[in-house]
Amino acid sequence: MSAIPAITEQDIHEIVDDGSFQRGQQYFRGGNIFDTRQQGMTLKARCQGSRSQAYGVQVTFDDQGIDDTSCSCPLDGYCKHVVALLLTWLANPEEFIEQQDVEAVLEHYSRTELITLIKKMLQREPDLEILLPTVGTQHAPVNPEIYRRQVRAAFQNAGYEWGAEAEAADELLSIKDIGDGFVQQKDYANAVAVYEAIVAGMIENYNIYDNEGGDLGSVLNGCVDELKECLVNEQNDRELREKIMQLLLDIYEFDVESGGIGIGEDAPDILVEHTTAEERRTIAGWVRDILSKVGNNDWSKRAFGGFLLDLEADTLDDEAFLRISRETGRTEDVVDRLLALGRVHEAVREAEQASDYSLMGLADIFVEYEHGNIAESMIRERVKTSQDTRLLEWLKNHYLARNDVAAALDLDNELFYKEFPSLMRYHEIRKLAEQVGLWETLRPALLDYLAEKQNYQLLIQIALDEGDIDKALDLLKTEQRSERGYAYSYGYGYSNIALTVAKAAEETHPREAIEIYRKHIERLINQRGRGSYQAACQYLLKMRDLYENLGEQEAWTKYITELRDKNRILRALKEELANAGL
Repeated sequence: MSAIPAITEQDIHEIVDDGSFQRGQQYFRGGNIFDTRQQGMTLKARCQGSRSQAYGVQVTFDDQGIDDTSCSCPLDGYCKHVVALLLTWLANPEEFIEQQDVEAVLEHYSRTELITLIKKMLQREPDLEILLPTVGTQHAPVNPEIYRRQVRAAFQNAGYEWGAEAEAADELLSIKDIGDGFVQQKDYANAVAVYEAIVAGMIENYNIYDNEGGDLGSVLNGCVDELKECLVNEQNDRELREKIMQLLLDIYEFDVESGGIGIGEDAPDILVEHTTAEERRTIAGWVRDILSKVGNNDWSKRAFGGFLLDLEADTLDDEAFLRISRETGRTEDVVDRLLALGRVHEAVREAEQASDYSLMGLADIFVEYEHGNIAESMIRERVKTSQDTRLLEWLKNHYLARNDVAAALDLDNELFYKEFPSLMRYHEIRKLAEQVGLWETLRPALLDYLAEKQNYQLLIQIALDEGDIDKALDLLKTEQRSERGYAYSYGYGYSNIALTVAKAAEETHPREAIEIYRKHIERLINQRGRGSYQAACQYLLKMRDLYENLGEQEAWTKYITELRDKNRILRALKEELANAGL
């Protein structure tokens, strides 16, 4: 038996992402790997995953280490199941039964013995009968109903509980493998029959599942890739090519109708790049039929409108292009073509009818055609009637692009008062104001505005940013006394700003930092729960270090003793204090 080279956990980790490695560790510790075997340089096993049927897993080595991995799950080898197998080998190699390679064993069987063996296998696993049409006479037409039934069974057997989509995807991948085998044999007609069954079943059942993991989508996108191979390589069978084109369009239509979920996104490019001019005219006719039925769905209109423009790019004159673009709501294409034709006034009229958000994108097109002044004028005019501050942001960036710092500063300053102010906006204003010598004038006004609005959070952030710890501490006390009380509220992320101040104050104002940590610790303990106790211990360790730096160990001992005594009935807290060495 061949010697498999030594591997480490790091070697295993390198073939998968962190999440798969961690889940693989859980599977290994849970004993999910069974039926372990070694065949030459290949390790094989089964792994009990989330579905009822175990996955088949194998890893092949060469002299250097791991050479290839495979698994019957959707990830096909770069998965937690492979990790679990390799960790099992690393920990318990003696559990792997040594066997001859399957091909070597089968070579010793006679024809009669092989037939008998296959019959026995089919008795145990009747579903394997689906594989029979893939061997034997090449290009013999298969019965499509076989695959349609298998697809229906895949969904029925998976059920509809949580995680069922992964199980359905596994079964569909097994069916897809048959189609892939036909592609490798250049038997494109039978391959298309398999993919057609999968696509039809997927479109019918997809929305029943959450499909958060993207397993079903991966199967469908895999079919798109293989259909591309069929279209590229099958040049003579006109009827078959038309069926392939229709399948690709069906997949894309399903994606568009679902709101653009990332399925079949490559289908339009495939249909444009790998078809003849006559075929593109046929597809364009199908797309027009779809457009006639989409109603007022702007997303669908835009998607299929863009596809139609690509299909007919070589045949459309300018007016036909503009008409289709207008009919399908593709204003950006209308404006771009009008500007390319020098019809600027018409482009302006089109842009002026757009929404606030769309106008910004259209303004960018005007800038690309060196009509920046017109773009600026349109945005300026829209600002008069719109509350969308993104328009002001566009203008600011426009001025920065042409190095008009003063104009950009005016807009940044305006945005500070119109939006909920932020430290990032404060930084931007400071940077621009310093360039034009206005920072000393603008800064007091900004701070006064924040004080008036009692926005102590941002005032504290600014004080810390500017290195004024005393000011930050004073503001924190003011906030605690205010009605708003951000610093010690019990909402999400409570006292974050206080802890930030404490961290900044540790070196220069250690007693103030200790007091902030003390209040925070009390609140954590009052929340109860082991997680809160663990967090409290981390801050207690900070307090201990600060007391030691001050040379006040007695004060620390007194504090921690009183804390333990006050909370002596909290068993979990005492355990966490002990775990933290407190």
